[in-house]
Amino acid sequence: MPKRAVKFWVLTLVIPLSIISPNASAAIKVLPSKPAITAVSPAGSGDQISDLSLNSNLLAIVGTVETGLADFVTSPTLGGSDGFISTFDRSKKLIWNLRLGSASDDIATAITRDREGFFWVVGATSKPTDTETVATDASAVNLDLISVEKPITPKNTLNRLVLWKIGSNGEIAQTFFSDVNGLIAPTAITSSGASLKVVGKITEQERTEQFSISASLAGVFSEIIIGKILTPKPPAIERIKAGPNRITSFISKTTIVDIPSWRAKKPTPVIVKYTNKGKALAANSLPGKAKKVLWQSGIGAAVLVEVNSDNQVHLLSNMG
Repeated sequence: MPKRAVKFWVLTLVIPLSIISPNASAAIKVLPSKPAITAVSPAGSGDQISDLSLNSNLLAIVGTVETGLADFVTSPTLGGSDGFISTFDRSKKLIWNLRLGSASDDIATAITRDREGFFWVVGATSKPTDTETVATDASAVNLDLISVEKPITPKNTLNRLVLWKIGSNGEIAQTFFSDVNGLIAPTAITSSGASLKVVGKITEQERTEQFSISASLAGVFSEIIIGKILTPKPPAIERIKAGPNRITSFISKTTIVDIPSWRAKKPTPVIVKYTNKGKALAANSLPGKAKKVLWQSGIGAAVLVEVNSDNQVHLLSNMG
C-alpha cells in the first residue's frame, strides 16, 4: 500500500476520537428523581419520616407513626403515636421494621450509626405515671376500710428523652432515658467514637430554647446544656465524598457545569455526581429541598427531601 494511503487511514481513525472525547459528558442528562419511600397518611395525622441512615446493605428510616404508613410500618401498635424504624435493601424492598415507644405518645426524630454497626435512634416520650392513694370517704359504706389506688391520667407531655440502640438485624439492644423539665423535641444525633451528641429544642414555661446533651454508648448522659436557638444559614452548595468521586447538592438556577443540555426554567434542587476533575457522571433533579444526603458504596445516594412540609426518601442508585 502506498505511504500516502497509510497516512490517510491513520487520520480517519484519529479525527473521530478527538471530536467525541470532549463531548462525552454531553450524554449525561438530569433525570427527575421519584421518591422511593414517602409518607402516605390521612390528612392531619402525626405520621412523618424524620431521618435516614445507611450501612453497606441497608437503608434505615425513622419517624413517627400514628394512623398510617402501613406500607413500611407493619409491627403492632404500642399506643398513641409510636416512633418507628424501617429498613430496606438496595432494591427498596422492606426488610424489617419496629415500633419504638410505650403505651403513651412517643416520637422518633433522628438516627445515626456507631462504629460497631448499631443504629441509634433518638426521640421523646412521657415520664411514667405513678399511682395515688385515694382517701376513704367517711360518708360511704366501706366495711373493710380499703384504700383505693387509682392511676393518674397520663399527660403525654414528651418530657423524657429516649435513646434506642438497635442492631442491624432489627433487635432492640438497649433503651436509655433522660428526664427533663419541659417539652423536648430532639432534631439531630451524631456519633463520634464512644459518645453520642443530641441537639434539638426544649420548651419550658412557654419559652423555647435550643438544647444539647451528650451520652456515652453505655447510656450515661451529661448535663443538658440550654441556650438560644441558632438558625445557621445552610450552605449554597453541599459536597460529600462518594468513593473516588464527589456528590454535589445545590439549587440550580440556570446551567450546570459539564452538563450543557440542562437549563433550569426555575430554581431546582439537583444532585450531581462528579469526578475529582469535575467531569459529570450522573445527575438528578429533586421535587423539593434536600435536607440530608448520604452515600454508600453499592447502594448509591440516599436523600431526605422536603416536599410541602412532608419528607420523602429518594434512593439514587445511579450515584453508586
